[in-house]
Amino acid sequence: MPTPSVLLIRLQDDEVLQIKELLQQCEPEVKTWIVQSIQEAEEILARGNLLLIVVRVDEHRKRPDQDLKRIRRLVKFRTPVLLLVTVDCAIKVKEAMRAGADEYWILPMDSLAFPSRFYVLLEWGQSILAQEWSGRRDGSLWLAIAQGIKGRARGFLQRLAGMLGRRPEATADISELVGGKWGKLNRLGFGSYGEVWLVKEPESSDLAVAKIPHSPKMNTRFLREAAILRRLGDHPNSVHLKEVVKQDGKVILIQEYVEGSTLQDLLGQGMDPAAKESAFLQLLEIVARAHSDKIMHRDIKPENIIVTRQGILKLLDFGTGKDLTRRSISNTIIGSRPFMAPEQIMGNSRLASDVWALGVILYAFSTGCLPFYDENEKTLMDIILESEPERPRNLEPGLSEALELVILRCLEKDWNRRYRNAVELKEDLLERLPLMGRGEILTGA
Repeated sequence: MPTPSVLLIRLQDDEVLQIKELLQQCEPEVKTWIVQSIQEAEEILARGNLLLIVVRVDEHRKRPDQDLKRIRRLVKFRTPVLLLVTVDCAIKVKEAMRAGADEYWILPMDSLAFPSRFYVLLEWGQSILAQEWSGRRDGSLWLAIAQGIKGRARGFLQRLAGMLGRRPEATADISELVGGKWGKLNRLGFGSYGEVWLVKEPESSDLAVAKIPHSPKMNTRFLREAAILRRLGDHPNSVHLKEVVKQDGKVILIQEYVEGSTLQDLLGQGMDPAAKESAFLQLLEIVARAHSDKIMHRDIKPENIIVTRQGILKLLDFGTGKDLTRRSISNTIIGSRPFMAPEQIMGNSRLASDVWALGVILYAFSTGCLPFYDENEKTLMDIILESEPERPRNLEPGLSEALELVILRCLEKDWNRRYRNAVELKEDLLERLPLMGRGEILTGA
């Protein structure tokens, strides 16, 4: 069987070099095909051994959507397609994506975020080929390739991710296999983008979480989440991405299972000062790390935060996250209303919007109340946009003035007057309150 390969169409020399350098880290070898037209690629597309197709979209191609349709007619399997798009052609991305691309990158490529995107797509392509060839004589080769790609992705960035659910009863039945490997135990959640299942391998006791989109239309969103998770996975307050698989045309993320309680539940039960201070410092650490990597979360809230029995905090659900190192062609309103900053409500999120959400949580830790709330969403948004929060020391006179100053700066309406990111917030908080974490700053349950 021919060597598994990556097809590069119309890439410039420096772009080819960057991708070849990434592929050199994969074992076994992955071959690179370099062509300048779809016509040259016809025979390669029909071979059925492609892990990934990379297509350059620039001013020389007036109808890239037609190229994508032709590629989809010619390629043997549903091989992932990545577009490398010049800035002046960004307007053509939506049509090209609808025509059959799976992901795009606005040029130039960088050395931080692009590799994680590239390896996630390779891993997905490997999953497709592994399923296609699993019953054939050469199936063991695809398994070796899979391990090589996964190992490189983990070794390059050490990034992993996960979601939480409650541990099921030991008698739960395993039914349908996900990705031909993971047996479903019970559904943990269902949302607008997909569903989350607790799964396990039939031959082991290891639990994991499968995040499954409702339809292949969500694939790009899930691939981007996987890339973000790879980049953050070496942080102790991140969760682990085990693998990316494909089933029924859908990209499925298999993530670490984390046992614990949501911060929402813990707040309802009551937390002692030391536990609250520890949780906030850990949350600040992972958000600061994400911001250092130019990643916004955009939905920081107690329901998306898990604390294990050992007191380790994990920030979940980067599905709404945004990688600021890549250029974007959209500006979507995303978030949960009580934790959304004014500019976020207006569709203009930035790193300082995550700082606002951190300020809301710190306010709740300090006072037992949310700074802004109304059961009517429209009224709540008006309050966030127009009203100032009650000063924390009016609700809890025992709070330090330094803590109040930090909280109120996080909740400035004008993002320019807020901490620019979680790194600045962390530095100022620890400078003003060096005893934070010992249970001497916040009040009790």
